[in-house]
Amino acid sequence: MKSNTILIIVITVIVAGSAYWFFFTGTGNEPPLSTDAPPTNQAQLQFETLVGELQPISFNVAIFSDARFNVLVDITTPIAPESIGRLDPLAPISAASAVMSPVAVSPAMSPVTNPVSGTSSPALGGY
Repeated sequence: MKSNTILIIVITVIVAGSAYWFFFTGTGNEPPLSTDAPPTNQAQLQFETLVGELQPISFNVAIFSDARFNVLVDITTPIAPESIGRLDPLAPISAASAVMSPVAVSPAMSPVTNPVSGTSSPALGGY
């Protein structure tokens, strides 16, 4: 077991030394593409040619001053705030933890009375 510990320590020192050499000596901070040197192969030459042909992207913003755009109306539906439920929803329900803050009930979750049997059951979206 002692040889395993020594081996782990030696490997850790080697990895730490390599990381220090790579990050702090400046040899790992070279840019991937340099514009100083001429292209060394056909693929690099083709890539640099294609990059040089790229044009900046421009957007036509005249649509924002168009009358049809200006008559658009925001039809968002406001969401009413609801109060919170139990402090710990995963706690078992008991007499001590049954204290709940009032929760707003949406119309979709209100009890529905069955016209045939006269019993009420919670509505879950009509299912």
